[in-house]
Amino acid sequence: MEIKTHEDKKIVEVWLTNAEQEDAGVKARLNLLYAKYKNDGYTVAVFKSGNKDLFQCTADLLRFNQPLHRVP
Repeated sequence: MEIKTHEDKKIVEVWLTNAEQEDAGVKARLNLLYAKYKNDGYTVAVFKSGNKDLFQCTADLLRFNQPLHRVP
């Protein structure tokens, strides 16, 4: 688990590996983090690793979001 705190924006980033996502100890630790930072007015954002091909998923997303026609 990697935790980054952005005090200027009141955001806490939590990065989890695939293994950590299923770990009961990690889940308990997350609950403590939520409670701690909620009282201080922070937003906690949890990012979970996926198991699909990052390049292909990114390419698909870019194709999906590309406008159908471009205006000159």
